[in-house]
Amino acid sequence: MKTKLMSVVLALFAFGFVANNLSAQATETKPYYPLIPVKGEKQWDVKIESIWGETDYWITSLGDEIELDGVLYRKLTYVMDGQYYNTGLRGAIREEDKKVYVRWWHSGLQYFMEEKLYYDFNLEVGDSFDVGYDEPYYIQAVAIEEVEMEDGSLRNKYVFNDGWNEPEVWVEGIGSLYGVDLRYDPDLMSSSFSYLQCYFEEESLVWTDGTCWDDVDEVAAEEKTCLFPNPANATLTITGKDLKQIEIVNMLGQCVVMQQANGTQTEIDICDLPAGIYFVGITDENGNRCVQKVVKG
Repeated sequence: MKTKLMSVVLALFAFGFVANNLSAQATETKPYYPLIPVKGEKQWDVKIESIWGETDYWITSLGDEIELDGVLYRKLTYVMDGQYYNTGLRGAIREEDKKVYVRWWHSGLQYFMEEKLYYDFNLEVGDSFDVGYDEPYYIQAVAIEEVEMEDGSLRNKYVFNDGWNEPEVWVEGIGSLYGVDLRYDPDLMSSSFSYLQCYFEEESLVWTDGTCWDDVDEVAAEEKTCLFPNPANATLTITGKDLKQIEIVNMLGQCVVMQQANGTQTEIDICDLPAGIYFVGITDENGNRCVQKVVKG
């Protein structure tokens, strides 16, 4: 009887040891997807909407290595198109022990700002993270769950109790769903909201919100509204898609011109307007609205 009981105990012990060992192996073998690898291409495609109805498309990419104060970083570059076109250096970024550090590029003064901790993928539920800049401001991780990507990989998603329109969300290897370099920051007064639409690794789609686009110039060309000449003296020409209504507002916020528009091109007589700066509100048939600045000579 004792022998039989001992056999059962040993069997249970062995089963428990094997189960724990397998569980430990499974935990150990689950890969971590770094946000900033030493090598490899990454691309984040973001849509940015302003409260005035303007839409821009922002592509952020990882560039070459750069050494700053003896520390190696990857360059973070961007292309923006929409109402305006711009391209340049966003900053320098690196990762160490699942912590991501960034040094923003000050384009006006042409220097890299001080390093700051921008992400920490060691966090657990209940942990707080300081997203403040001038003063501390803490958001708390309220959920961490495993999600499947478009490429089949399983990655951790971190949900926080703060954000702009929705809670701040990070995804392992991807960063914030507002945009890798547009993470929630309460110290920045913003009049626009960003949304990550698709994310690529080595040109392979890894994540999308369902509205992925491939080429920033192609998309912007389809939706862009053009206004010319600028400055203008007598006639202002506006081209776009399904134009419906044009408003011109002066610096005092007064509507000085309102004109219906049909089709893809409209001309507006501005001869009687005083010289100065005006804002042109353009609305299409679907209710989409953008605002552009024009100078009357």
